[in-house]
Amino acid sequence: MCSSHYISSVPLSLSSVRRRVESFLAENGLRIAPLDYYAIVTRNEDSDEILAGGGLEGNVMKCIAVSESARAEGLTNKLVSHLIGVAMDKGHQSVKVFTKPGNQGIFSSLGFQLLATSPEAILMENGFTGLKSYLKYLSGLRKDGRNGAIVMNANPFTKGHRYLVEQAAAQVDNLYVIAVKEDRSRFPYVERLAMIKAGTADLGNVTVCEGSDYAVSAATFPTYFLKKLDDASDTQMTLDIDLFSKHIAPALGVSVRFAGSEPVDALTRRYNELMSELLPHKGIGFVEIQRLEDGDAAISASRLRNSLDIGTSENALRLAYQTSIPYLVADLAQRALERELDTTPKPGLVDKDDRGAHQDMDHGTMVRSILALRPFFTSLALAAVDGIDPDKVRETGIEAEKTMLMATCGVNTHKGAFFCLGLSAAVVSYLLARDGKVGRDEFRRVLARTAEGIPSAKDTHGADAVNTYRVPGALESARRAYPELFSDWLPYYNSLSHDQYREHKTLLKIMTMLDDTNILHRNGLEGLRKVKADAASILADFSVDRLSELNNEYKASNTSPGGSADMLSLTIYISNFIN
Repeated sequence: MCSSHYISSVPLSLSSVRRRVESFLAENGLRIAPLDYYAIVTRNEDSDEILAGGGLEGNVMKCIAVSESARAEGLTNKLVSHLIGVAMDKGHQSVKVFTKPGNQGIFSSLGFQLLATSPEAILMENGFTGLKSYLKYLSGLRKDGRNGAIVMNANPFTKGHRYLVEQAAAQVDNLYVIAVKEDRSRFPYVERLAMIKAGTADLGNVTVCEGSDYAVSAATFPTYFLKKLDDASDTQMTLDIDLFSKHIAPALGVSVRFAGSEPVDALTRRYNELMSELLPHKGIGFVEIQRLEDGDAAISASRLRNSLDIGTSENALRLAYQTSIPYLVADLAQRALERELDTTPKPGLVDKDDRGAHQDMDHGTMVRSILALRPFFTSLALAAVDGIDPDKVRETGIEAEKTMLMATCGVNTHKGAFFCLGLSAAVVSYLLARDGKVGRDEFRRVLARTAEGIPSAKDTHGADAVNTYRVPGALESARRAYPELFSDWLPYYNSLSHDQYREHKTLLKIMTMLDDTNILHRNGLEGLRKVKADAASILADFSVDRLSELNNEYKASNTSPGGSADMLSLTIYISNFIN
């Protein structure tokens, strides 16, 4: 409550509410933008008339409008104060706002200072402390001489990025490479920054700078992360360029900015055009460097990512700079877990539709678990470049399990999956670094040797099943280098490359063969025999309806082929490197 007005948050996820807000914004010459939070001001709690509204995306205020009938009631101050409070409660130290140039005076009176301008919009920040802190950091990196800069996302760092840096560095005394900080890319910021540093470490005049909210971020250039060219793009790009010119370039003493040519992406190409047009008027040169090509096309991160997505990892590895390869190895492990999770329907297992036979986890729990495990895949892949230490693998697994349990509130979602995938990621990374390829026989030899150095687990459900039923568990299977994976599951999976139910059928194939300790723990030997027979029956006459019926049956009988799901993830993963 705020004097005679009522401020409340509204759920934009509800279509009726969203239409109401969109109508209000349209009446005031605005359109809705991506938002995490939106608040409206009304006369009272029951009123349908929106007097004012404004939202937040992270620490950026957007879509702020006051209806013409209420513009004399001082609502902007009340609304902005409310949004600042919400942002601060969420941990943000400063708040930015996109607004029309005519509103500069209003926000200046509320403690905002101007960051950047364009003909259609301005960017302001409350307190200005965030930018001051970043500029102080940059100033500490500044060196004398002719200085240049590149702002780089590197998602991931490719041979093309390396070529761009080499060419730019040859034209200046000092080159500053600024990493895009916004975490909206496939490879997280911490990995992209590390890849840029590793990929340029041998270039003596190159300094890699940490990113910020002030260079190609959702605050300065949100369209970049949506990859669409629309009527708002020029305004956003102009603001980003203005902020760079007024603040970042002076802090580093930059007199020239470099960028790679853009033959495909229209938005990036337009950004280059605007830099070429605007930077010289601000005393900064602009140099566009022709992209390095591989075959008939330019090397790009998007081309590399597409190769990963369509299963042509050999092409992706060829495009990546050598020091980036462990990050690709880790990324594919994460993707394998995600593809297994999203295979829907599955019998007794968590998928996009339901929990299967699990009451303590759902799709969201599994997603949190996978994201929590990502850094540990990366750690294993990086450590293995110079050799594999079984003790290090085991220690990383212990830390990964702790982090997973924290992310899932104590639920064991991926312990078995991380063991087989993490171990395999280490072996793959080692072989790629040593041999430049992953040979089937060599993979199995190194995997078995590494697994021999890992002690057996005790006091687990899997260990109890192994001792009771005398079947090979996760560690013994790894010590045998997964013979069924290479003799049956991988060839079968590869034979279904054009089948839309490839993962479903491969899971069933695995279920017909695997002595799944998860089934043995839950359902005993008879339960395992039934699961194998069920899977064989559906595989012989496959239909999604039959798979859904089996899922319902397994939910009722508490049957979950979790070990088979782990082996499906492993099969998907290994298919990226071995045919």
